[in-house]
Amino acid sequence: MLRLSNAAVITTNAILALIGLATLSFSIYVFVHGPSQCQRFVQNPLIVTATLLFFISSLGLIAALYGSHIIITLYLFFLFLSILLLLAVSIFIFLVTNPTAGKAFSGKGIGHAKTGDLQNWIGNHFLRGKNWEGITKCLSDSRVCKRFGPQDVDFDSKHLSNVQFGCCRPPVECGFESKNATFWTVPETSTAAMVGDCKAWSNTQSQLCYACESCKIGVLKGIRKRWRILLLFNLLLILLVVLLYSCGCCVRNNNRVPWKRRFL
Repeated sequence: MLRLSNAAVITTNAILALIGLATLSFSIYVFVHGPSQCQRFVQNPLIVTATLLFFISSLGLIAALYGSHIIITLYLFFLFLSILLLLAVSIFIFLVTNPTAGKAFSGKGIGHAKTGDLQNWIGNHFLRGKNWEGITKCLSDSRVCKRFGPQDVDFDSKHLSNVQFGCCRPPVECGFESKNATFWTVPETSTAAMVGDCKAWSNTQSQLCYACESCKIGVLKGIRKRWRILLLFNLLLILLVVLLYSCGCCVRNNNRVPWKRRFL
């Protein structure tokens, strides 16, 4: 019977290697057949993450199965780097999604080595230029707003996400009248005075309120919400990697024992 640490490393890394291989295969399939605008945002990070996951998991699997001291040492080195990277990413996500913490740590440092505007980093990075153009194309291609058809006359009473409320309907202050979920009429008395988001609204399904500031606010809130979920996932992942690292250290020590003595 293999030692518990060896069994844990073999089982966990085998599962992670299969997940990494499946994700990598899917990413390559999407790349070959042409990704949608939404898929382009996650395509490259997904390929890199899946490749690293498969590579590191394969190292751990080979090391635990064949007892290679060099490979298990290399495996532990990559795990240690993964822990540091996950910690750095988690701290960054916390700072850019928490306005109070982001404001407190913005512009801190010595000389030219200072942190940027962490409080507004998401808005500055995603809600401007080509990134925002890509997001609006993604919204137009996806079913974020298309899920509401002409039959949905009770559009206001639906539970809308931040993105749907900001991008799929005109702002409440415009006073537009809803004929159905996809068509709104402009009050005749206010037509000449329409400015800002009220002027940006269009009943054209490929435009809607994608050019509105309210849409940017909705997307910003949506990104922050999902990144906070990602932060929780990262913390759980750090715990898993730390446990794997501990088991890997035990495997490394077991590799110093003659092979025949590894069985009880």
